[in-house]
Amino acid sequence: MTGFFVAGVPVQQGSKTAFVVGKRAVLTDSNKAQLKPWRAGVARVAQSAWWAEQPLDGAVQVSAVFVMPRGKSVTRELPSVTPDLDKLIRALLDGVTDAGNVWRDDAQVVRLVVEEVYGPEPGVHVDIAPIQRVAVLAALTTNAATAALKGIAS
Repeated sequence: MTGFFVAGVPVQQGSKTAFVVGKRAVLTDSNKAQLKPWRAGVARVAQSAWWAEQPLDGAVQVSAVFVMPRGKSVTRELPSVTPDLDKLIRALLDGVTDAGNVWRDDAQVVRLVVEEVYGPEPGVHVDIAPIQRVAVLAALTTNAATAALKGIAS
């Protein structure tokens, strides 16, 4: 497992905006000015962390904890507001793909363990590991199904 930390306020991968130039459709991110440097930072840190490793081939697990700044007037325990966790993870995975030396494509990610918390140092803590056996995934799925059934029964 290889881990790294990307400092800075995490940026979500927003919606796409489409327009036509000549006879071509062009898609661009609606928050390109913030997203581009964030993804470049993720790529740079991931590439540095992975410099001595071989690119992953096969199924991958990614664990990530997004640390968000807490506003002065915020009293809630967890950041249950925008940015959306799924959009944060899209930007993270695309940034790791941009690194070019971690994996071929983020489609290799078959398991995500992701959290969003408040903390004094904004950024994202990331751990990436290959998943070597289908049995591991089967056991996790079985455990999750068992836990869900127990929850329904109680």
